[in-house]
Amino acid sequence: MNRYETIELEIFEREGYAIIYLNRPDQLNALNTQLCEDFHSIIEEVSKNEIIRCLIITGRGKAFCAGGDLNEFRESSTPEQFLHDLASNFHRSIRILKSMNAPSIAAINGDCYGVGLSLACACDLRFCTKKAKFSVGFTGVGLSPDSALTYHLPKIVGLSMAREMALLNRIITSEEVEKIRLVSKVISDETPFLEEVKAIALKISNGPTKAFGSTKYLFLKSYTNDLNSHLDEELKHISINAATEDFQEGINSFFQKRKPNFKGR
Repeated sequence: MNRYETIELEIFEREGYAIIYLNRPDQLNALNTQLCEDFHSIIEEVSKNEIIRCLIITGRGKAFCAGGDLNEFRESSTPEQFLHDLASNFHRSIRILKSMNAPSIAAINGDCYGVGLSLACACDLRFCTKKAKFSVGFTGVGLSPDSALTYHLPKIVGLSMAREMALLNRIITSEEVEKIRLVSKVISDETPFLEEVKAIALKISNGPTKAFGSTKYLFLKSYTNDLNSHLDEELKHISINAATEDFQEGINSFFQKRKPNFKGR
């Protein structure tokens, strides 16, 4: 396990996935300058590691991420410049998370507020425990949402619900987030939470990683492309993936009536 001051990275080489732990449990994993810098270093490392074909992000302690560290915000003499610098640095990590081939899973183990919700929404899949709670958070302290929350949240839950969450800034329980499809599944207390998420990560890591990367990209572009340009994008990517080893394995396994053994190549 590699350790930074506020982040832990655990790589399961044989299984092909990794776990990033936000590690400021006494501060409910609130985002501060150090966590922002550590997270960027780790996510950059993960994105370049071809062994890692799925990424889990979770929190140490009882929270996923309770938002920004308001103590650090309060101590700043120029909050507008401080928040500009902090947010722009975290944006680098969001861009890497969205562009890397490996799918990402937010394993939401507790409170998920503010920028924590932004991070969870930037992941490709979200699972949570029954005790998890969610809130936009930003507007509760007089800020507009950041770190792509206003980009992702309406696409996940719909514009009307996203507006309700942001303007009323209420706490939403795990029961409700499953109904509005903010998470794929609420994992019961009887099941070891992270073990179930690991099983999902293992299934993804055994998949065709390059095809997953193209799929992520195409979904992202579908919100801005017109139909003709998007068809061109799909044609480009299906042609690229037709040249991969995984496609040959997929064809062979189909005719041999067996499960494919994808290698992410």
